[in-house]
Amino acid sequence: MFRFRPIALNQNTCTNLDLIQFIKFAKNFNGVELDYEKIKKALSKNYNLKGIFEILEVYRTKVESIYPLSDFSLCSEREYKTKVLPNFNQMINYCDKLECNLMIATPSLLKDSKETISIPKWRIFNKTRKRLEDLSKRASKEDINIGFEFPISDYSSVSNLYDAKEVLKPLESQENLGYIIDTFYFAKFDVNFDEISDIRKLIYLIKLADFNEDLVENENRLFPGEGNFNFDKFYRYLEKIGYHRIFSIELSKNGCSEKLLEKFSIIFKY
Repeated sequence: MFRFRPIALNQNTCTNLDLIQFIKFAKNFNGVELDYEKIKKALSKNYNLKGIFEILEVYRTKVESIYPLSDFSLCSEREYKTKVLPNFNQMINYCDKLECNLMIATPSLLKDSKETISIPKWRIFNKTRKRLEDLSKRASKEDINIGFEFPISDYSSVSNLYDAKEVLKPLESQENLGYIIDTFYFAKFDVNFDEISDIRKLIYLIKLADFNEDLVENENRLFPGEGNFNFDKFYRYLEKIGYHRIFSIELSKNGCSEKLLEKFSIIFKY
C-alpha cells in the first residue's frame, strides 16, 4: 500500500522540460498539473489542444489542474477586463479541451513593503472576494472548479491560510470554489494541522514539498521526506478528517533527471 495517493506531478518541478517532454516524463503519475503559459507556448509551436490531449491519452495521464490565473485580485477594472478575463476564458477553453475541471487562481502580489503596509487588509480581502465570486460564477457555467492558492511570499496580498479563509468564508455557497493546500507552508511556518479541519470539504488539491530551516537555501521546496515536515503525522491527520482527493508533488530547482515516482513510493510505502 502507498500513502498520498492518487499523486500528480506539478510542471514547476521540471524546469528543463517543455510541455510534451514533461507529459512523457510524468507518465507513471496519476496525473499532471500544467502551466498555462507553457500550454500557450506549445500551441505556438505547431501543437494543438487535440494533439496534446491525444498525447495525454497515450500515456494515460489526466490533467488535474491548469495554473495559474495570477494577479486577478488587485488589478484595475480595465486590466481585469482586458487581461485577466481573456486569460481566464483561454484557461477555461484549455480545461474543456484537456478534460480538466480545476483551475488554480493566485492573488496579486504587492509591489513592496510600503504597499504592504499602506493598503488595509479589509480592502484587499473585499476586492479579492469580489473578483473570486465573479470568476467562480463564470467557471461554474462550464463545470470548472477554482482552487485559491496563496503564494508563500512576503509580498503576497493574501499570504497565509488564516487570511485565505477570511476571504473565502463568505463565499462558501459557491460550490465550485475551494482551497489549494501546501505542506511547504505548513512546514516552513509550523502551522497546526487543525487549521484545515473546518475547510476539509473545500480542499481541491494538496501540494507536497518539504522544508529544512537549516539549509542555506531554505526557500527551496525539497522532496517530501527530505526535510523537517512530519508527513506520517500529516497523513494520519488527513485520514482522520477524510481527505481523499488528489495530491501533487511540486519541487524547486529540480531537473527531473531521476525517477521521482519510484523515489516517492519507496519513502511512503507502508
